[in-house]
Amino acid sequence: MTKLQNIATIQTGVFAKNTPAPNALYLQQSDFDGNGVLRNAIQPTIAIDNAKHLLSAGDLLLASKGNNNICIVVPEIEQKSVASPSFLVMRLHDKFSVLPEYLAWYMNSPTIQKALAMQSRGTSIMSISKSVLGELEIPIPSLEKQKQYIELSKLQRQEQELYKVIAEKRKLILDYKMIKNI
Repeated sequence: MTKLQNIATIQTGVFAKNTPAPNALYLQQSDFDGNGVLRNAIQPTIAIDNAKHLLSAGDLLLASKGNNNICIVVPEIEQKSVASPSFLVMRLHDKFSVLPEYLAWYMNSPTIQKALAMQSRGTSIMSISKSVLGELEIPIPSLEKQKQYIELSKLQRQEQELYKVIAEKRKLILDYKMIKNI
């Protein structure tokens, strides 16, 4: 086990206002679906020159405000992108010893989500601080084990999607049979 601050740099997202000549995407929680997948219809809204805040593929975004503290791996994005202040940005020091997808899987596990919720502070909007996140203990299994966890997680998501489709099809069949018998 090692503290997250020992394997990643953690910084807050950037506050920026829309500009008339935007050159970067300003990623907010609403730009991702419930599974952490970036929606397609995002357009640049801000101008940014500071390379320090630009996101790279493999960075991780933790939704640090509110009740849904999903952790997302930044995908390959063609345009310059920055995270809004609703995220804490984690950049792994070595993506060859800790896979971003493994860390996201671990951070999204119910046990860690519960631990983060217990550490959240705030009166109306709960928030996770950089220091709390940095102190989080992360187990680091072998790369082979990390890949296995990632694959199992993908299969589990696919299974859940298939169950949804099956339930929808069953409803259609039942509705058809009921209407046919009226």
